[in-house]
Amino acid sequence: MTKTILIVDDEEFIVDLLATLLEDEQYRVLRAYDGEQALRAAQRERPELIITDIMMPKMSGTELAARLRAEEDGISTTPIILMSAVRSPIAVPNTIYLPKPFDIDHVLELVTLLLPS
Repeated sequence: MTKTILIVDDEEFIVDLLATLLEDEQYRVLRAYDGEQALRAAQRERPELIITDIMMPKMSGTELAARLRAEEDGISTTPIILMSAVRSPIAVPNTIYLPKPFDIDHVLELVTLLLPS
């Protein structure tokens, strides 16, 4: 069964880069370009993993992660990778921080770790 990953970033080329990389690895990829779009997509599609930028319009990645963690159904335990070029502490439990610029091989390692076959 194909696993679904939601990628969220307000920079379209980042979303496209990660989507292409993960689609080549046979994942189903959902795309969102702000936190509000991502929240709706996550609630509707129930991805197995979410990779989101932190600094975005409408809703930040940390707010998105906090809102998903507060959900009362299975989405609250979905693994979340928070990406940012800004080095700062993350106040969202059970998330992984990925600094930008990121190494493609490291992204694939994280995805494999979080979504074992």
